[in-house]
Amino acid sequence: MGRAEAFAMKSAPIPSLIDGIGNGLGYGFVLITVGFFRELFGSGKLFGMEVLPLVSNGGWYQPNGLMLLAPSAFFLIGFLIWVIRILKPEQVEAKE
Repeated sequence: MGRAEAFAMKSAPIPSLIDGIGNGLGYGFVLITVGFFRELFGSGKLFGMEVLPLVSNGGWYQPNGLMLLAPSAFFLIGFLIWVIRILKPEQVEAKE
């Protein structure tokens, strides 16, 4: 939020609008991605429909209750950052 405000104060309205839209889309993408994996691995369902057949219903998947708890989002965000840094090494900060 602070970065967006700092950019908006120094820039014209149109670039600030585009920056805000880009930030919102990026944040939304992260939320949807994290929510997707938490629901899929936490309950075996997506949008209320069973995707991974549960053991209790004669299937093979045992739901991971940890994925439904709040700390799992931090693990998933850390995993996303790790994947991005593996795929884009130029994003890694230089050692001092």
